[in-house]
Formats: sequence, C-alpha cells, structure tokens
Amino acid sequence: MKKYFILLLVMLSAGLILQGQGTDQLVNTCVMNAGPNCKYLKDFRIQLSKAPAAGELRYKTQMSLWKNTKYKFSMCTADDSKGELILTVKNDANQVVLSSFDPKTGKTYKSVDLVCNRSGIYQLNYDFKDGQQGSGVGVISMVK
Repeated sequence: MKKYFILLLVMLSAGLILQGQGTDQLVNTCVMNAGPNCKYLKDFRIQLSKAPAAGELRYKTQMSLWKNTKYKFSMCTADDSKGELILTVKNDANQVVLSSFDPKTGKTYKSVDLVCNRSGIYQLNYDFKDGQQGSGVGVISMVK
C-alpha cells in the first residue's frame, strides 16, 4: 500500500512540474519574440475559462510606467487555446491608451508599442478574444 501511495505522489509531482515547464517555454518564446533591442521587464501568465458573455476584459493587473520610455507589450497564446490573447492598457483616468485589438478591422496584434507620455500606474487588462478560454503570456519589455 505504501508503494502505491509513493508512486501516486511521484506521478502527481511530475505532472505539476511538466505543466510548469510548458508555461515557461511559452514565456521564453514570447520574450525572444520581443526582439534583440528590448529589455525584459515582467511577464503575466494568463489562464482563463470561457466567459459566460463577452464583455470587459477579465484579467486585470497594474504596472508603473515611466514618461518618455518606449514599451513593447507582447502577447503569446498557447497552441491549445480557443481564442487569441488581447491586451488593453488604461491610464489612471480609466481611458484606453493602447489596445492590441482593433474593433474596426477585427485584427489582433501579437505585439504593440507604447511611448509613455506620463509617468504613473497603468491598468493592464488581458483576455481572450470573444471571451474564449485559453492560456497565454503577456510580456512587457522596454525598448532600448
């Protein structure tokens, strides 16, 4: 009985480790896609189930951005995701200053650049297009 318990514990641990490595590979790929003239700052790992209704972006976080600095926001979506990862950046007045999705054309961009006009805390909102389920990574880099 003890052997089976230990075997089960080892299998569960291996499964968790392998799952983590898959996400790390996606982060590495996304960082490399930013380009050689970019300095990695931070990444956000997003995993969301299907939304009951498409609406406001569901994954929200904040980040401090500095005036006169150029940032590159890269979004990478896992292969098994139903939708594409999108990003909207809002300032402290809750105004959209940047989006990786153009509603007029329906086009989703895998990376977008922002030259910050004002230092402050900005809200980063991630979701998958049309509220689909998926997993992905958002990487923020500073352009040199």
